[in-house]
Amino acid sequence: YSTDSNSNKIDLIKNGEELYKKRCANCHGPDGKGKSNGFFLSPNLTIFKKGYASYLNILQNGYGRMPAYGGRSELTILQLDELVSYLKNISTNEANWK
Repeated sequence: YSTDSNSNKIDLIKNGEELYKKRCANCHGPDGKGKSNGFFLSPNLTIFKKGYASYLNILQNGYGRMPAYGGRSELTILQLDELVSYLKNISTNEANWK
């Protein structure tokens, strides 16, 4: 993911937050900590430990109950970077986004 200037990072995080709200919050909750539908708790993204390469693979190809790209249209590389910038920003210290 991009690590250019601070203003660029802030833009990436803001754009990622908006994208998260539109594309991810319905299943992963408004705070990224997972959401229960009564039978299943979706993964807590604030403690994601699999790293950036796994994140890309999961998002692009799906994993378990999550369809590729969350079941919607494909995301650009910039959008993927925006999402990970936001998720890294809300993550706990135990998370691994490297």
